[in-house]
Amino acid sequence: MSELRPPSPVASPRPGSLSGESPSGPATLMNSRQCPSCGGRYPADFKVCPRDATPLEDAPSDGEDPMVGQLLSGTYEILRVIGEGGMGRVYEARHSRLANKRFAVKMLHQELARQSEVVTRFQREAEAASGLSHPNVVGVFDVNTAPDGRPYIVAELLEGEQLGDHLDRRQKLPISEAIPIVRQVCRALSVAHQNGIVHRDVKPENVFLLGGQGGVKVLDFGISKISEGADQLTKTGMVMGTPDYMAPEQARGDRVDARADVYAVGAILYRALTGRKPFEGLDPMATLTAALVQEPPRPSSIETSIPIALEMVIQHAMAKEPRERFQSMDELDQALVGFDLGGGILPVDTASRSVIDVSGRTVMSQPGLTAVSAASAAHERSGEQARLARPALAFFTVLGFLWLSASLTVAVGSFIRQLRGADLAASESVLVPIGVLAGAITPAILWVRHLARDVWPRTPRAVELGSRVRRTVLYSASAYGIGALFVQLFEGIFNRNAAGLARPSWSLLAFLCALTVAVASWMVTRPRR
Repeated sequence: MSELRPPSPVASPRPGSLSGESPSGPATLMNSRQCPSCGGRYPADFKVCPRDATPLEDAPSDGEDPMVGQLLSGTYEILRVIGEGGMGRVYEARHSRLANKRFAVKMLHQELARQSEVVTRFQREAEAASGLSHPNVVGVFDVNTAPDGRPYIVAELLEGEQLGDHLDRRQKLPISEAIPIVRQVCRALSVAHQNGIVHRDVKPENVFLLGGQGGVKVLDFGISKISEGADQLTKTGMVMGTPDYMAPEQARGDRVDARADVYAVGAILYRALTGRKPFEGLDPMATLTAALVQEPPRPSSIETSIPIALEMVIQHAMAKEPRERFQSMDELDQALVGFDLGGGILPVDTASRSVIDVSGRTVMSQPGLTAVSAASAAHERSGEQARLARPALAFFTVLGFLWLSASLTVAVGSFIRQLRGADLAASESVLVPIGVLAGAITPAILWVRHLARDVWPRTPRAVELGSRVRRTVLYSASAYGIGALFVQLFEGIFNRNAAGLARPSWSLLAFLCALTVAVASWMVTRPRR
């Protein structure tokens, strides 16, 4: 069962307000009805809560909130309500002894505070975020319980807006803006992963853009998985997170690791550059199903300005199988270096550096090049390879089918001749190729179906498979040709027996050699992470 969680970060779309919750002021006035059970606010025309069907009541104004004016733990004076969502309400607070210090206090709704699992998850957020010290992770300073028994978190007060709101307003971002944002998210999550924390709910609503500072904060570690110790909140089979950005293994309820966050960051980049979610216009359950069995449209088919090399990065990050993705946030970050047009995120040096290209391989820059220019060169090469991948795959698929059909026809005919000790009859010379083609047509149809459904939409997979098919066809054909050449050399030159060239055993041997080389090259070129 999937749990669709309303956003609950501690951040702000404008000075003094917090993102992720309905801001006070105009938005709060619009949401003038409140659920007495879960505490969520809804527009005036709502009669019952869409979450639990409880009849709604008039929501109190800021001045009526009993927490306003309260002093928590003798330190945090609640000044006003600045946001609200299904999980709780967020206040602006002032330090009682340091008057210039402002904080965001996130407090659970009364009804949810009586649910032990929700409280544990709420405390998990404080535990996870407070253990991370990084400029791209929202700071959490304290966690405690209010006099009425509700737990609360004290976090830094941010000024700016959610990436989700930013994208809703602008629809999509140019590469020059999207890449620096995503790279900062990669850095924040890399630190979390190094500390044994997997976020598991990375989405635009949990990425906060600091107004006027160009910085990014990652919010809401409320359903994060801390690898050390027991994970009682998220047993196998339980699905938690946001379907639009959820990795397939997470949608299945399997155990997840850092690669689930890699998928989510790839999905955020997809959304930022194309203006569309990977699976647009579906209900939550249909989105979960689509994440398991479908491929999202190619980014460049939606936004033609996206370079094919960048498309490869996105699709590589969003691979359905975790082993096919970038294996860490650092790998994804390095793959994006060449697209960071500012070039100011990584230091410039003249030494050789390791750079991750768009297919996840490590390439070395030349001495005297910056990391950015080396990555750009690698992306240009990968982009050219990607542009040729699909035509090459189609060409070598056809060539391989013709080569296999012809060589198998010769092998079957030679086998009959070897058994009988005589040439084929006229009818057999017609029936053998027809039989071979009839036997090959079903595998050929299944192969084309696999290409169309699983390979063609994904550029990294088309590049990888195209390379494997090309090598397999060329190596096996070469083996057959070299074998035939040695037969000519042995029978025609050394034995001086031209009639021996027609022996069916030679054709069978050449076919077996070519088949062995084909299987070996196919297995050797199998991708490994």
